[in-house]
Amino acid sequence: MTLEPSSPLPLYHQLERVLAERIAEGRYRDAFPGDLELAAEFSVSRGTVRQALDRLARSGLIVRHQGRGSFVSAPLEYPLGRFYRFAHEMHVRGIPESSRVLARAVVRAPATVTAALGLGKGERVLRIVRLRLAGDRPLLLETSHFPEAVGAPLRFADLSEGSLYDRLEGSGVRLSRVTEEVHPVALRDEEARPFGLPAGAPAFAVERLAFAAERPVEHRLVLAPGDRVTLTASWGDLA
Repeated sequence: MTLEPSSPLPLYHQLERVLAERIAEGRYRDAFPGDLELAAEFSVSRGTVRQALDRLARSGLIVRHQGRGSFVSAPLEYPLGRFYRFAHEMHVRGIPESSRVLARAVVRAPATVTAALGLGKGERVLRIVRLRLAGDRPLLLETSHFPEAVGAPLRFADLSEGSLYDRLEGSGVRLSRVTEEVHPVALRDEEARPFGLPAGAPAFAVERLAFAAERPVEHRLVLAPGDRVTLTASWGDLA
């Protein structure tokens, strides 16, 4: 494959697109080519290759290690059976995380949320919809509902990074446990769009209920595209 020097699209951008398509096809699962190899294959400078790889790294498709080269990023592991916090997991991996707040408002609780949180009919909740990103790559779409009083510290807070739970705990709401149910789903158009995916793309839907003592304080629906997230679980005693 050759790039088009006469195209208005910069060569590094063209190369980024080609490599992203190859990654999606599974071409580089075993080994990712080095800078010199890519420069020779596409007849471009190493500077152009580095710009393309920097963009792929920012999008979360590859990880670059000085002295070791580049590697295709492994899917995000979402462990079942323990309290998963996206911001904390990214920090451990050394990957910059951020969130785009797509919606935030106090609304009347939907029937499913009313039942899950044990609310009275017509009670209000704080609804927060966030797109969670690793680097520039969107990985999770989260819709959270909190009883209005519980969610008050989050109403006007900066939620562009970090954990909602850390903020709640900082305000005195101590989480004690969570329950989760997982279902396979096909993303609807409005759900697929933030990920840059077509409607119907397969995903996991993780429905979480978080408790403070024995009081439910959050209902959360997490949508995780199947090409970006792997559900994992481990057991100790198999006797």
